[in-house]
Amino acid sequence: MSGLIPDLASWALRGQPTDNEQEEEGNATGGGGEEGEALTPQEMREQRLQRMQQQQPPAAAASGPEPMDVDSAPAAKPKPKEKKAPPPVAVPSPPVEKKKKRKAEKENDPARKLHRKKETLVRKVLGIVLKNSSLASATPTGAESSFITVDLGDEPSISVQSIAEILSTRVAGSPPPTLTSPSSTFGSSFGGLGSGSNNNKSLVAYLAASHRKAADELKTIRTTSANARKESAQVQAQNEELTELLQEIQKQVVSYASTVLQEPELFEQGKDSAMQLAYCLYTSLNDISGSITFGVGNNVSNSFYYLLVEELISQNEASLERVVKDIVQAYRTALQKCESVLDNNVLLPANLVAAGGGQSGDASPMAIVSALTALTMHKKVAQIVTQTGGFLLPPAASPQATETVRPPPPAAPSMPPGGAGGNNQRFLQLMANLAQQQQPQYKKRSGPALEKDTLLGLCLRVGIPTKSNSAFAPQTIMRQSLASVESTTNQQRQQLKHYQEAYNQFLRNLIKAGQTSRENVMEWFTDALLVNVGASATRPDPSKVSSSILLLNLSVALLKLCEPFVSDSRKHSLIDTHFCTAPEAHKGVYAVSGDDAVQRLGEEGESAMATVDYNPKNPFVSQLFFLTARSLHFGIASSLSQHESLLRHLHHMHWTITSRNGGSSDLQNDPQFSLLVSRQRSSEVALFQEDMVADHLQFLDLMAKVLVEMDKTDELRHMPEDFVSDVCHVITSIAKVKPKLLRDLNSMYTFKLVVKLLSPKYASMVRNYNLRAVLGDVLYEIFLPPDDSRDRRDSVPQSVYTDSRVGETYILSDTGAQETLAPSLLLLYGEVEHTGYYDRMSHRAKISSVIKYLWESKQHRPAFRRITQNKDSFIKFANGIMNETNTLIATVMQKLPEIREAQLKMKNPQEWGALSEEEQKQISERLEEHERDVKHALPLCNKTLQMFGYLNTDEDIRKLFLLDELCSRLVAMLLHVMTKLVGSKGLELKVDNPEELEFKPKMMLRDLCYIFGLFAKAEVFQVECAKSGCDPGLLRQALKPVKKLNLLQGEQLEAFESFPALLEEVAKRVAEDEAILGDAPDEFLDEILSTFMKDPVILPSGHFVDRPTIAQHLLNDPTDPFNRQPMTIDDVKPATELKAKIDAWISEKKESKMSDN
Repeated sequence: MSGLIPDLASWALRGQPTDNEQEEEGNATGGGGEEGEALTPQEMREQRLQRMQQQQPPAAAASGPEPMDVDSAPAAKPKPKEKKAPPPVAVPSPPVEKKKKRKAEKENDPARKLHRKKETLVRKVLGIVLKNSSLASATPTGAESSFITVDLGDEPSISVQSIAEILSTRVAGSPPPTLTSPSSTFGSSFGGLGSGSNNNKSLVAYLAASHRKAADELKTIRTTSANARKESAQVQAQNEELTELLQEIQKQVVSYASTVLQEPELFEQGKDSAMQLAYCLYTSLNDISGSITFGVGNNVSNSFYYLLVEELISQNEASLERVVKDIVQAYRTALQKCESVLDNNVLLPANLVAAGGGQSGDASPMAIVSALTALTMHKKVAQIVTQTGGFLLPPAASPQATETVRPPPPAAPSMPPGGAGGNNQRFLQLMANLAQQQQPQYKKRSGPALEKDTLLGLCLRVGIPTKSNSAFAPQTIMRQSLASVESTTNQQRQQLKHYQEAYNQFLRNLIKAGQTSRENVMEWFTDALLVNVGASATRPDPSKVSSSILLLNLSVALLKLCEPFVSDSRKHSLIDTHFCTAPEAHKGVYAVSGDDAVQRLGEEGESAMATVDYNPKNPFVSQLFFLTARSLHFGIASSLSQHESLLRHLHHMHWTITSRNGGSSDLQNDPQFSLLVSRQRSSEVALFQEDMVADHLQFLDLMAKVLVEMDKTDELRHMPEDFVSDVCHVITSIAKVKPKLLRDLNSMYTFKLVVKLLSPKYASMVRNYNLRAVLGDVLYEIFLPPDDSRDRRDSVPQSVYTDSRVGETYILSDTGAQETLAPSLLLLYGEVEHTGYYDRMSHRAKISSVIKYLWESKQHRPAFRRITQNKDSFIKFANGIMNETNTLIATVMQKLPEIREAQLKMKNPQEWGALSEEEQKQISERLEEHERDVKHALPLCNKTLQMFGYLNTDEDIRKLFLLDELCSRLVAMLLHVMTKLVGSKGLELKVDNPEELEFKPKMMLRDLCYIFGLFAKAEVFQVECAKSGCDPGLLRQALKPVKKLNLLQGEQLEAFESFPALLEEVAKRVAEDEAILGDAPDEFLDEILSTFMKDPVILPSGHFVDRPTIAQHLLNDPTDPFNRQPMTIDDVKPATELKAKIDAWISEKKESKMSDN
């Protein structure tokens, strides 16, 4: 037998020169023990390869491997080896009985039976048939026709020592003939993606399959032995010997696989060994029974792959690094071709396809990420992966960070038939240049670089497409039934869920690989947040930030990593909130200055930030928590904002199309509307995935808990505003669109956070009025029980706003809410004045509903009385409510007459027909606009008047409305509404569709007269009414419908009925006083209103005004009205000398009048 086999076996096992090598080396150096010149590893490999070529048997190389002999069935008895017959002689045949007896004795020989078992195992596990063996007489058939025959001599012996020699023959030769049967023993598990693939072209796959088959045989032997009641000593000994043989096979195939990966050029079948391993990993999770990463009992540590890595680490770690980097590069190349989780025809790299047998198969992102997961099951490999080039972005301060990446130009346009002339060539070049310009360039350290050039970015950028989802194509979306849409949505969500689980497992492998690997992964997450600071903009710049798909997947990945401590309340204390104030910890994610500064709840700027030592109990938990919290701002919060914008656009277009054409048929044919619906359906697949939303809500409530449990105000003020806004925004957005997803939400800490930040203690700290207004919206949208089944909020699950511990709503049961919520909302009602016109009306309508609910509950009534103890806060609230009412009444009273006028024109055929088509269109559009404005304003107007009514039933609150700063404005507002409803122009308000517009004149008149009755006995109110020119006749005119329609009863009716007479008496005294003051000197007049001053004050600008005048001005505009400089009421000084002159002058006038009388 050739000397190649033992030499190669010895080299593979020991990595040392064989006896022949030593002899040759001795001859080369002169022998005699003299040391020759040491050979380099490269020279050693070249010599070994040369000797392999020289020692290769020419017959075998020319004719290929011999077909082996196999049994026709496992149970068939082997035929004895036939001997060449001698020349025929006349010898009598032995008796038949003696032949049978010798055959039986031979078959019952224990040693021979053991030998046959060993041969059978070698055949089954290694696909090898021994020449001249007892099993070699059968003709190979079927899958076994690809087995290799090995010649171990005339009397082959199989032992632990001979396995290396047997394997060396197998791996050193040419590959066996190609198989076409998918049922091949070695062709179905490791060869390729489809049927008919030939894995025997892959040496690594063959070795892996042998290892797995040996493991299966070992399991069978152990199971059989365990189930046998009693075994003879002989059987036990045989099983032990077979076990040792199989264990040796496992050991040897791992060793040879390691050698193939280290020295692929030594093996004809191992030239692409790294890609062979990559392909085995790629197909590994598709077939668990043939996986190279699963060992017996699903134990990874005894799998072929794990043992192979351990072998490489022990022999040549550098080779392992090279192999891993080659595999990662192949997977990266494949991921770059993936666009969505729905892709199933991704082309694998050519070298990976060749290693798998030449078939590309139906590759998918899921399979590629699963391959990465399989690759990183060993910690050492995971560490290498995180250290490969391109795993991280270039450092911010490096020159590479600012380098520009220009995407490769698209394929050049094809030439027209017959070639292209000069003009055509120039045109085609122009089109190619234009196409290249449309592809945005980006920096090497940017959001696009993160998802295109880093391994984790390539994984996380894959999701459900929002603009090219063929299942919701614009051409067909309007014809799909709701059931069909729901079914498709669920299917795609399931695909997305499986993909997210795959990359989450990949990330866990990297995180658990060790400190260095974990630090690299967390650095990637940190960079992902730093380069995407612009992702929360209304229109993010695609050349600077990553896609919304990646940012949402980023949050999903971080949330999964947070699960161990989020779900365990005992670990919440590990979160160190000083992370946000420690630059060395957050590395700029929570910067306090510069363009990327993160707004804080309280103080701003670096100088205001307290210096606190950051010594966390568990740095990883704190880092993970705050990076996840930040990712939500760029992920789900930003995606929900974009989705809301899409829905508003869709709603507006729906209204425009239906109102223009009077039906929904045109919706089916409008391409723009279909496109928006397509995008809506596509975006909702990922955005409202149930499990993902549940994870987000659970984490958001933990964020609220962390903020609630901060006892120190200084600590809370340094927390980012986004924490609060994201908690509020995400929960309210989901409540509006998909309220059923809130059913498992534990919202206790979210409610406590809202109450805490609205409370007087923290009201001055949270200076962002828009953020405070959002807190009020959360109370209405989430925690206020619906009025009835028609209320939109009725879809919010009751469990969300009910405290399960007491069976009552949080608003009523929470002690903190009982103490502070009522006065907080009254203050908030005034503060939302600064949020903008339309936003202000929306906020106040919601706050009004919550205040009414609190007023009607006994638990909150004491808190309303405490509001009178803070005069300044109440004046802000009262000013806000009167400003709102005046604005709303002005809008409604202006629009209603115009609506009536348009309706009358449209009802008159002659007048309407006389108008041109353009004039009719203008009137119709103006009518629709007015109706929309009135519908928006009247609900809040009604709620505001009702609030005036029930609040002023409290005497202490009523006294505050009679203050000089408020009383005149209250009277002006009430008289304005009364004049419009009851005066001569009341008929102008009579529209055709008052119910649709929420216009309820009877209810408005009832509330108005009720408020007049509450203040009727207050002299200050009577005087202000008289000064404002209130006509007692107008009040008596209003009294008629009140009595007729029974709008007021009892004491309420009596109070209002008595007011006209009281007003007439007071009006006489007011007229007399005004006669006295009619010729007052100019210095006694208010420089703003030119009215007589009773309490003159001097402003910082030196001007004199009446105190009520400047107090009312500062409520709406905190500046000096004469020079626009900032000013507060504390800056106003009493004009004592002028006050003395005024009092003296009044006394003189009154004495003079008395003398005259």
